[in-house]
Amino acid sequence: MARASVQVGERFTRAVGSPKVYVVIALVDRPGHLPHARLLLEDGTPSDELLVSLDALGDRKHWRAVP
Repeated sequence: MARASVQVGERFTRAVGSPKVYVVIALVDRPGHLPHARLLLEDGTPSDELLVSLDALGDRKHWRAVP
């Protein structure tokens, strides 16, 4: 998945097993590491945050975009 294809504010849900919706709140790109997105559960608290690689978000077997 291209880095530019994920933007802050986009929404994702797990492809299987969970109706929860997560919002991209930040993109993290550190030298020597894969780029990641910081996701927060919609209407969640800071403890409901996930760090997911952009490659994983692009894998439709695991995540899908929510309009």
